[in-house]
Amino acid sequence: MFAAKARYFVIIILAALLLLGSSSAAQPPDPQINPALVDAVFNAMTPAERVGQLFLVSFNGNQLDATSDIAQLVQVYRVGGVAISARNRNFFNGGDTPAQVVRLTNSLQTLAQQPPAPETLQKSAELTVTAVLTSSTYNPIPLFIAVEHEGDGFPNTQIRGGKLPDVPSAMALGATWNLDNARAVGEAVGHDLPLLGVNMLFGPSLDVQDNPRSNQPRGLGVRTFGGSPYWVGEMGHAYIEGIHQGSGGRLLTIAKHFPGFGSSDREINREVPTILKSLDDLRRVELPPFFKVTNLSNASAEGVTDGVMTAHARYQGLSGNVPISLDARNLPALLALKELGPWKDAGGLVISASLGAPAAVDSMATSRDMFPARRLVQDAFLAGSDILQLVNFSFDPENSTAQLRNIADAITFFQERYTTDANFQTVVDQRVKNIIRAKMKIFGPDLFNAAPQINPDAINQLGTVPLDLNRIAQAGVTLITPATRDGRTVLANPPQTGENILIFVDDRLGQDCAGCARVPLIKTTAIEDQILQLFGPAATGQILPEQISSLGYSALKEILAPPPEPDSETQARIDATETLLADADWVIFAMLNIEPDSAPQSDAMRVLLRTRNDSLRNKRLVLFAFNAPYFLDETEISQLTAFYSLYSKSSYYIEAAARVLFQQFEPAGASPVAIPAIGPLNLSPDPNQVIDLIPIQVTGVNGTVSVIEQVPESGSIDLKVGDSILFRTGVIVDKNGHPVPDGVVVDFFRYYPLEGLSLEPLQGRTKNGIAEVSIVKERDTPLQVRASSNLAVQSVTFNVGPGIVDTPTPTPSPTISPTATWTPTPPATDTPTPEDTSTPTPEPTATPMFAAQSDLNGGSPVDLLDLVYALVGAVVIAGIAFTLGGDRFPLEERVRSALVPVASGLVGYIFYTMAARAFPNSEFMHSLVRQSGAGHWAAPLVSVVFAVLGVIIWHLKPGRVFWRKA
Repeated sequence: MFAAKARYFVIIILAALLLLGSSSAAQPPDPQINPALVDAVFNAMTPAERVGQLFLVSFNGNQLDATSDIAQLVQVYRVGGVAISARNRNFFNGGDTPAQVVRLTNSLQTLAQQPPAPETLQKSAELTVTAVLTSSTYNPIPLFIAVEHEGDGFPNTQIRGGKLPDVPSAMALGATWNLDNARAVGEAVGHDLPLLGVNMLFGPSLDVQDNPRSNQPRGLGVRTFGGSPYWVGEMGHAYIEGIHQGSGGRLLTIAKHFPGFGSSDREINREVPTILKSLDDLRRVELPPFFKVTNLSNASAEGVTDGVMTAHARYQGLSGNVPISLDARNLPALLALKELGPWKDAGGLVISASLGAPAAVDSMATSRDMFPARRLVQDAFLAGSDILQLVNFSFDPENSTAQLRNIADAITFFQERYTTDANFQTVVDQRVKNIIRAKMKIFGPDLFNAAPQINPDAINQLGTVPLDLNRIAQAGVTLITPATRDGRTVLANPPQTGENILIFVDDRLGQDCAGCARVPLIKTTAIEDQILQLFGPAATGQILPEQISSLGYSALKEILAPPPEPDSETQARIDATETLLADADWVIFAMLNIEPDSAPQSDAMRVLLRTRNDSLRNKRLVLFAFNAPYFLDETEISQLTAFYSLYSKSSYYIEAAARVLFQQFEPAGASPVAIPAIGPLNLSPDPNQVIDLIPIQVTGVNGTVSVIEQVPESGSIDLKVGDSILFRTGVIVDKNGHPVPDGVVVDFFRYYPLEGLSLEPLQGRTKNGIAEVSIVKERDTPLQVRASSNLAVQSVTFNVGPGIVDTPTPTPSPTISPTATWTPTPPATDTPTPEDTSTPTPEPTATPMFAAQSDLNGGSPVDLLDLVYALVGAVVIAGIAFTLGGDRFPLEERVRSALVPVASGLVGYIFYTMAARAFPNSEFMHSLVRQSGAGHWAAPLVSVVFAVLGVIIWHLKPGRVFWRKA
């Protein structure tokens, strides 16, 4: 009775605070929540309830009766959250998966809403003698219910089936380079998961795959948006924004794996890797995506993540001997960085990676006899985690009894410390308030009277958010090789009537849990079925069923490594496969990650390319990579007619593979990660573009500011000496037509042509592909301004008067250029610094092409073609010198005379290169290099002149061609 009255009193206080506090100062990132409301809920909670909120647990099975393990943890130990998964048999994937999940989450929330039954308390007493809660001190606190839902189906999407969209992997989204695609998928996920009762998403992954390795098959794979810190941050921000928009703020995002796992050579949470990076490296590569999604000043607050999950990894530059997730010295230092501190102070959550993972347990356990439960939770808590994830918290994840005992021991340990250690209690109280604030974001401020149960009919709304997954799949399909940028079709023709197609599919099997059914990751006939559906007799009639056959990699491996004495049945299979391979005109491979240790058949295609060239001669070989694209070497790739990467294995990507094979669309995606056999990920400015230069505003000597709304027809703006003008570039794009990353240097050149005076260039750095700089008019003569960035040396030249000096306008080449998928909205004109745009709008942006390829400022004024031409010219002069001696000189002397022009020609080539670099601001030299860029004539000409001079000087010596032989 007393507890009921106390709760009623708290509710009245909450209501009053809502009315009184509605105009209180906002505290990002949850401005709707008044701190006084958080305090009111906190003060009504018992010490055991406060401690329990720190823990998020898992459990085996789907039994949730009063005596179940999860009932003990929720009702007696008052855990704050539960992670659900098919891996732990909490539900089974199939057609009715959504209904199963709704029943599960409703049952869990029901447990949290009602006091424990007597039998529950009795069972709890068997576990520990520590005093536990009773029904008279029970506050109904809703649970966090968390799930992994990274896309690409098994194994990283735990809930599959029903009307849930089969969303693509992060890398498949990254390959589109389109923020709207990430936002749209995030919105669909955000809309659907809360309909199932899920309110916390373990994701997205913000790891930067900057060092992909073919010998790292069980690493991140396609669980990352890419290898560029800038683009991973942008895509992650858009994805989180979509999650929050789709869920109305009812689904929390937990970005992972902080501070970055992309350079690891180990599988996540299996072993503890040591990542060889300094703090500076982390700030440059791993941390920027996390900085992006924790920046409270972002234009879109919906793109700010609710929490981050730590990584079980060591970082060489931090000198830690334990995983960062358990490191009480280094993790707090990272969280206190100026880019992260404000977000953390505003209530951002830190969640530990699973403390039951081998990577955590093996770093602590001294033997298999004693599970280090107390040390694990203590070290993770002291390192800075607000929520301790006790998932599979035992040596044997299948041992439910041991897991319950370990979790109970950890929580009891914290309860005891809470009552005896004042400093510990202070830290717990602050973190519990962060957790309460996060739960209020989901359930509202009246936390004790929330209604967390889901209407079972809500599953009818699944998949109702518009999401064109076919379009997104096609937008990400990437032609890895042969590379082409001129619109030429790689395959002269698609498969024709009468041509035989043999498809080999990686036929490995996966299973959600021990004892669950094993299913193929890609159905062996999946591509064949799509081809016949789209191009078979019932469709266009291009392909007949008898033309096409599908086999698994296991069958291919069988002919490559047959048993010593095969039985008749095995020999028959081998003979049939050999016949199909011999008769095939097209051989198509559907590849997943190559990992022979866990999937012995996965390297069958590689073995075939290495050992059976004779069997593949005159056949068209097409590879579709439905996972990471970097597992083949140069020789293997060179044997393929075409290599396409799709980055995801869902049905939409199988269909996209069939359509691109029959040339129904041109692949427009670009790999978001480096492919070692092809080359690094190059996001430098496209040298073929013409950089636009836009005047924004003029600031007078007296400080008056006037916005330039329209440039005069003369193309020039008059300024007085001392006035300054703010210039902004257009969007500078990389070689794939996408905006270059933030921080790319842009040089703004200033030249007074009437005086022949070039000033040192001013530098700006890009933000959303745009750079700007303010230039002061220093002299009372015309000023010309132009811009360049790396090898992109061509730009509009802008005249600043009084007076105009005619300058040639760069003429874009008619060469077809990539189409930019994202054009950021420029910042407001009265703001001198480019700002983030809230909603970048993808618009096609024509990228002009210009002949010049050189850059006098930081790049190279010559390239390989210049060197080749220079050598050819020098060799021609050498041949002439060799013949001048005729029969007058011995062979040794004639060879020497031929070597002289080669050496002097190379000296001339080097002289030209050094002069171009030494005088980058010289208008003559810049003009010379720029004009030479198209025809590659300047460096060879200088080389030939030096070669001729060398010959003349050599032959001026008495006794040679200009003198009579004695």
